Amino acid sequence: MRERVGRNGPWRRGGALLAILLIWGLLLAGCQNVRSPQVVKIGLIAPFEGPSRPLGYDVLNAVKLRINQWNESDAQPKIELVALNDDSDPALAALLPAQLAQDPDIRLILGPPQGRTAAAAQAPLARTGIPTILLAPVKGAVSVTILPYAGIEQDYRRALQLPAGEVPAAWEPPVTQPVLWLGDPLTLAEVYATQPEMIVAAGPVAEEEAVQSWVPGLSQHLPWAAPVPGRLPQDFPTAYQALTGKAPSHAASLAYAATDLALNLMASSPDYRPDASHLHSAPLPPVTIIHQ
Repeated sequence: MRERVGRNGPWRRGGALLAILLIWGLLLAGCQNVRSPQVVKIGLIAPFEGPSRPLGYDVLNAVKLRINQWNESDAQPKIELVALNDDSDPALAALLPAQLAQDPDIRLILGPPQGRTAAAAQAPLARTGIPTILLAPVKGAVSVTILPYAGIEQDYRRALQLPAGEVPAAWEPPVTQPVLWLGDPLTLAEVYATQPEMIVAAGPVAEEEAVQSWVPGLSQHLPWAAPVPGRLPQDFPTAYQALTGKAPSHAASLAYAATDLALNLMASSPDYRPDASHLHSAPLPPVTIIHQ
Protein backbone atom coordinates (compact mmCIF):
# COMPACT_ATOMS: atom_id res chain seq x y z
CA MET A 1 0.00 0.00 0.00
CA ARG A 2 2.75 2.35 0.89
CA GLU A 3 4.46 1.55 -2.40
CA ARG A 4 1.30 2.31 -4.41
CA VAL A 5 1.02 5.61 -2.68
CA GLY A 6 4.68 6.31 -3.41
CA ARG A 7 4.36 5.51 -7.11
CA ASN A 8 0.86 6.70 -7.99
CA GLY A 9 -0.54 9.06 -5.34
CA PRO A 10 2.18 11.73 -5.48
CA TRP A 11 2.31 11.48 -9.30
CA ARG A 12 -1.42 12.09 -9.51
CA ARG A 13 -1.24 14.95 -7.06
CA GLY A 14 1.75 16.42 -8.94
CA GLY A 15 -0.08 16.13 -12.26
CA ALA A 16 -3.14 17.82 -10.83
CA LEU A 17 -0.99 20.60 -9.41
CA LEU A 18 0.77 21.07 -12.76
CA ALA A 19 -2.58 21.27 -14.54
CA ILE A 20 -3.79 23.89 -12.05
CA LEU A 21 -0.61 25.93 -12.53
CA LEU A 22 -0.96 25.78 -16.31
CA ILE A 23 -4.59 26.92 -16.14
CA TRP A 24 -3.66 29.69 -13.69
CA GLY A 25 -0.88 30.83 -16.00
CA LEU A 26 -3.26 31.00 -18.94
CA LEU A 27 -5.77 32.96 -16.88
CA LEU A 28 -3.06 35.41 -15.83
CA ALA A 29 -1.94 35.84 -19.42
CA GLY A 30 -5.53 36.51 -20.42
CA CYS A 31 -5.92 39.07 -17.66
CA GLN A 32 -2.73 40.80 -18.74
CA ASN A 33 -3.98 41.05 -22.30
CA VAL A 34 -7.21 42.62 -21.10
CA ARG A 35 -5.94 44.79 -18.27
CA SER A 36 -2.48 45.74 -19.52
CA PRO A 37 -2.75 47.04 -23.09
CA GLN A 38 0.36 48.31 -24.80
CA VAL A 39 1.36 51.79 -23.69
CA VAL A 40 3.17 54.08 -26.11
CA LYS A 41 4.18 57.72 -25.84
CA ILE A 42 3.75 61.09 -27.48
CA GLY A 43 6.48 63.68 -27.03
CA LEU A 44 5.77 67.41 -26.65
CA ILE A 45 8.16 70.36 -26.86
CA ALA A 46 6.84 73.68 -25.50
CA PRO A 47 7.81 76.55 -23.15
CA PHE A 48 6.90 75.84 -19.53
CA GLU A 49 9.00 78.55 -17.89
CA GLY A 50 9.56 82.25 -18.53
CA PRO A 51 7.23 84.80 -20.14
CA SER A 52 5.77 82.25 -22.58
CA ARG A 53 4.82 79.83 -19.81
CA PRO A 54 1.07 80.58 -20.29
CA LEU A 55 1.34 79.53 -23.94
CA GLY A 56 3.14 76.32 -22.98
CA TYR A 57 0.45 75.41 -20.47
CA ASP A 58 -2.35 76.29 -22.89
CA VAL A 59 -0.85 73.71 -25.22
CA LEU A 60 0.01 71.20 -22.50
CA ASN A 61 -3.50 71.27 -21.02
CA ALA A 62 -5.12 70.78 -24.42
CA VAL A 63 -2.84 67.83 -25.18
CA LYS A 64 -3.47 66.28 -21.77
CA LEU A 65 -7.23 66.76 -22.12
CA ARG A 66 -7.36 64.84 -25.40
CA ILE A 67 -5.01 62.09 -24.17
CA ASN A 68 -7.06 61.65 -20.99
CA GLN A 69 -10.24 61.35 -23.03
CA TRP A 70 -8.56 58.75 -25.23
CA ASN A 71 -7.21 56.72 -22.33
CA GLU A 72 -10.57 56.76 -20.55
CA SER A 73 -12.27 55.29 -23.62
CA ASP A 74 -11.80 51.81 -25.08
CA ALA A 75 -9.35 53.12 -27.67
CA GLN A 76 -5.96 51.52 -28.15
CA PRO A 77 -3.10 52.04 -27.55
CA LYS A 78 -2.94 53.69 -24.17
CA ILE A 79 -0.88 56.86 -24.25
CA GLU A 80 1.66 58.50 -21.98
CA LEU A 81 2.87 62.06 -22.54
CA VAL A 82 6.52 63.11 -22.31
CA ALA A 83 6.68 66.92 -22.22
CA LEU A 84 9.98 68.82 -22.37
CA ASN A 85 10.48 72.52 -21.66
CA ASP A 86 12.21 74.53 -24.41
CA ASP A 87 12.09 77.75 -22.35
CA SER A 88 11.34 79.67 -25.59
CA ASP A 89 15.04 79.22 -26.39
CA PRO A 90 15.82 78.14 -29.97
CA ALA A 91 19.16 76.64 -28.94
CA LEU A 92 17.49 74.50 -26.30
CA ALA A 93 14.62 73.58 -28.60
CA ALA A 94 17.16 72.25 -31.10
CA LEU A 95 18.58 69.85 -28.48
CA LEU A 96 15.31 68.36 -27.24
CA PRO A 97 14.40 66.17 -30.25
CA ALA A 98 17.49 64.03 -29.66
CA GLN A 99 16.48 63.60 -26.02
CA LEU A 100 13.02 62.43 -27.01
CA ALA A 101 14.50 60.05 -29.59
CA GLN A 102 16.31 58.18 -26.82
CA ASP A 103 12.95 56.76 -25.70
CA PRO A 104 11.97 53.94 -28.10
CA ASP A 105 8.34 54.11 -26.94
CA ILE A 106 7.81 57.60 -28.38
CA ARG A 107 5.86 57.12 -31.59
CA LEU A 108 5.12 60.76 -32.45
CA ILE A 109 6.23 64.25 -31.43
CA LEU A 110 4.23 67.47 -31.19
CA GLY A 111 6.64 70.24 -32.11
CA PRO A 112 7.06 73.66 -30.48
CA PRO A 113 4.14 76.13 -30.55
CA GLN A 114 6.34 79.18 -31.28
CA GLY A 115 7.69 80.07 -34.70
CA ARG A 116 11.26 80.74 -33.64
CA THR A 117 11.70 77.54 -31.63
CA ALA A 118 9.82 75.45 -34.20
CA ALA A 119 12.19 76.70 -36.90
CA ALA A 120 15.21 75.84 -34.75
CA ALA A 121 13.90 72.36 -33.90
CA GLN A 122 12.78 71.49 -37.41
CA ALA A 123 16.02 69.96 -38.72
CA PRO A 124 16.83 68.11 -35.44
CA LEU A 125 13.28 66.71 -35.45
CA ALA A 126 13.78 65.48 -39.01
CA ARG A 127 17.00 63.71 -37.98
CA THR A 128 15.15 61.65 -35.37
CA GLY A 129 12.94 60.08 -38.04
CA ILE A 130 10.02 60.25 -35.59
CA PRO A 131 6.79 61.55 -37.15
CA THR A 132 6.26 65.12 -35.98
CA ILE A 133 3.29 67.47 -36.05
CA LEU A 134 4.48 71.07 -35.75
CA LEU A 135 2.35 73.50 -33.75
CA ALA A 136 3.86 76.75 -35.08
CA PRO A 137 4.44 78.24 -38.53
CA VAL A 138 7.72 77.45 -40.31
CA LYS A 139 9.31 78.56 -43.57
CA GLY A 140 8.53 75.31 -45.33
CA ALA A 141 8.58 71.54 -45.00
CA VAL A 142 12.10 70.06 -44.88
CA SER A 143 11.31 66.42 -44.19
CA VAL A 144 8.68 63.82 -45.06
CA THR A 145 8.48 62.96 -41.36
CA ILE A 146 7.32 66.48 -40.41
CA LEU A 147 3.79 67.78 -40.89
CA PRO A 148 3.63 71.63 -40.78
CA TYR A 149 0.24 71.53 -39.09
CA ALA A 150 0.27 75.26 -38.24
CA GLY A 151 1.12 76.24 -41.80
CA ILE A 152 4.13 77.56 -43.64
CA GLU A 153 5.25 81.10 -44.49
CA GLN A 154 3.34 81.17 -47.76
CA ASP A 155 0.07 80.33 -46.02
CA TYR A 156 0.37 83.41 -43.80
CA ARG A 157 1.48 85.72 -46.60
CA ARG A 158 -1.48 84.58 -48.68
CA ALA A 159 -3.99 84.93 -45.83
CA LEU A 160 -2.72 88.37 -44.78
CA GLN A 161 -2.04 89.80 -48.23
CA LEU A 162 -5.07 92.06 -48.23
CA PRO A 163 -4.40 93.87 -44.93
CA ALA A 164 -0.59 93.57 -44.97
CA GLY A 165 0.39 93.77 -48.63
CA GLU A 166 3.43 92.08 -50.14
CA VAL A 167 5.90 91.94 -47.25
CA PRO A 168 8.42 89.27 -46.26
CA ALA A 169 7.89 87.02 -43.28
CA ALA A 170 10.44 87.17 -40.46
CA TRP A 171 11.33 84.94 -37.51
CA GLU A 172 14.55 86.51 -36.24
CA PRO A 173 15.63 90.02 -35.24
CA PRO A 174 16.77 92.52 -36.32
CA VAL A 175 13.74 93.91 -38.11
CA THR A 176 15.03 96.35 -40.73
CA GLN A 177 11.98 96.59 -42.99
CA PRO A 178 8.22 96.11 -42.66
CA VAL A 179 7.51 92.41 -42.09
CA LEU A 180 4.95 89.79 -41.29
CA TRP A 181 6.19 88.63 -37.88
CA LEU A 182 6.14 84.89 -37.17
CA GLY A 183 8.90 84.73 -34.57
CA ASP A 184 9.17 85.25 -30.83
CA PRO A 185 6.82 87.37 -28.68
CA LEU A 186 9.46 89.61 -27.10
CA THR A 187 10.76 90.93 -30.42
CA LEU A 188 7.20 91.47 -31.61
CA ALA A 189 6.38 93.49 -28.50
CA GLU A 190 9.62 95.52 -28.55
CA VAL A 191 9.43 96.43 -32.23
CA TYR A 192 5.71 97.14 -32.26
CA ALA A 193 5.99 99.34 -29.16
CA THR A 194 8.71 101.52 -30.68
CA GLN A 195 8.29 101.16 -34.46
CA PRO A 196 4.79 99.86 -35.14
CA GLU A 197 5.13 100.54 -38.86
CA MET A 198 7.77 97.78 -39.05
CA ILE A 199 5.29 95.06 -38.02
CA VAL A 200 2.45 95.14 -40.52
CA ALA A 201 0.94 91.76 -39.56
CA ALA A 202 1.68 88.70 -37.45
CA GLY A 203 1.00 85.04 -36.99
CA PRO A 204 -0.34 83.26 -33.88
CA VAL A 205 2.34 84.91 -31.73
CA ALA A 206 0.10 88.01 -31.59
CA GLU A 207 -2.27 86.15 -29.27
CA GLU A 208 0.34 85.21 -26.67
CA GLU A 209 -0.37 86.44 -23.15
CA ALA A 210 3.22 87.64 -22.93
CA VAL A 211 2.68 90.00 -25.87
CA GLN A 212 -0.58 91.27 -24.41
CA SER A 213 1.09 92.01 -21.09
CA TRP A 214 3.94 93.93 -22.76
CA VAL A 215 1.80 95.75 -25.35
CA PRO A 216 -1.84 95.74 -24.22
CA GLY A 217 -4.32 95.72 -27.06
CA LEU A 218 -1.82 94.67 -29.72
CA SER A 219 -4.01 91.82 -30.95
CA GLN A 220 -6.92 94.26 -31.39
CA HIS A 221 -4.89 96.66 -33.54
CA LEU A 222 -2.51 94.48 -35.54
CA PRO A 223 -3.76 92.22 -38.34
CA TRP A 224 -2.93 88.65 -37.46
CA ALA A 225 -3.79 85.12 -38.49
CA ALA A 226 -3.74 81.64 -37.00
CA PRO A 227 -4.57 78.10 -38.10
CA VAL A 228 -8.16 77.32 -37.19
CA PRO A 229 -9.01 73.62 -36.93
CA GLY A 230 -12.50 72.55 -37.86
CA ARG A 231 -14.68 69.83 -36.40
CA LEU A 232 -13.61 70.28 -32.79
CA PRO A 233 -16.06 68.54 -30.45
CA GLN A 234 -18.85 70.80 -29.27
CA ASP A 235 -17.94 70.12 -25.66
CA PHE A 236 -14.25 70.98 -26.12
CA PRO A 237 -14.51 74.59 -24.85
CA THR A 238 -16.50 73.46 -21.82
CA ALA A 239 -14.14 70.58 -21.04
CA TYR A 240 -11.09 72.80 -21.47
CA GLN A 241 -12.53 75.52 -19.23
CA ALA A 242 -13.41 72.95 -16.58
CA LEU A 243 -9.79 71.76 -16.62
CA THR A 244 -8.04 75.13 -16.73
CA GLY A 245 -10.54 77.75 -15.58
CA LYS A 246 -10.34 79.71 -18.83
CA ALA A 247 -11.52 79.52 -22.42
CA PRO A 248 -9.19 77.83 -24.92
CA SER A 249 -6.90 80.03 -26.95
CA HIS A 250 -6.25 79.40 -30.63
CA ALA A 251 -3.02 77.64 -29.61
CA ALA A 252 -4.95 75.34 -27.26
CA SER A 253 -7.53 74.54 -29.92
CA LEU A 254 -4.80 73.73 -32.43
CA ALA A 255 -2.96 71.53 -29.91
CA TYR A 256 -6.14 69.62 -29.10
CA ALA A 257 -6.84 69.00 -32.80
CA ALA A 258 -3.22 68.00 -33.44
CA THR A 259 -3.32 65.54 -30.55
CA ASP A 260 -6.52 64.01 -31.86
CA LEU A 261 -4.86 63.61 -35.27
CA ALA A 262 -1.78 62.07 -33.65
CA LEU A 263 -3.83 59.53 -31.71
CA ASN A 264 -5.81 58.43 -34.73
CA LEU A 265 -2.71 58.19 -36.91
CA MET A 266 -0.99 56.03 -34.29
CA ALA A 267 -4.03 53.81 -33.74
CA SER A 268 -4.30 53.01 -37.45
CA SER A 269 -0.58 52.34 -38.02
CA PRO A 270 1.41 49.11 -37.60
CA ASP A 271 3.13 49.09 -34.21
CA TYR A 272 1.51 52.53 -33.72
CA ARG A 273 4.20 54.17 -35.90
CA PRO A 274 2.69 56.41 -38.62
CA ASP A 275 4.63 56.45 -41.87
CA ALA A 276 5.24 59.52 -44.02
CA SER A 277 2.41 58.89 -46.48
CA HIS A 278 -0.02 58.37 -43.61
CA LEU A 279 1.19 61.55 -41.90
CA HIS A 280 0.84 63.76 -44.97
CA SER A 281 -2.60 62.45 -45.89
CA ALA A 282 -4.03 64.41 -42.95
CA PRO A 283 -5.94 67.61 -43.75
CA LEU A 284 -4.36 70.82 -42.47
CA PRO A 285 -6.33 73.53 -40.66
CA PRO A 286 -6.63 76.66 -42.82
CA VAL A 287 -4.65 79.73 -41.82
CA THR A 288 -7.37 82.30 -41.14
CA ILE A 289 -7.35 86.01 -40.35
CA ILE A 290 -8.40 86.48 -36.74
CA HIS A 291 -8.16 90.28 -36.69
CA GLN A 292 -7.96 92.52 -39.76
